Amino acid sequence: MEYIIIALVGIAVVWTFLESRKKKSAPVSKPATAVKKSAPSVAQLKKLTKVQLLEHADKNNIKVKRSGSKAEVVKSIAQHK
Repeated sequence: MEYIIIALVGIAVVWTFLESRKKKSAPVSKPATAVKKSAPSVAQLKKLTKVQLLEHADKNNIKVKRSGSKAEVVKSIAQHK
């Protein structure tokens, strides 16, 4: 009975040691760098709905006139640099 307990403790120690080595040797991922996306073309913007265009403007901090027509919103987004 004592041998079984000693074996279990030994297995637990070896398992803990191997787990700690696995965590240390795991490749460290580099933080993602912000890659500036190119602005969508006017043709791509025209394919979107007005709601999608307004969401795009909000996400990219582009000020657009919400009550304006879809064409005006597209023009505002396309002119934003």
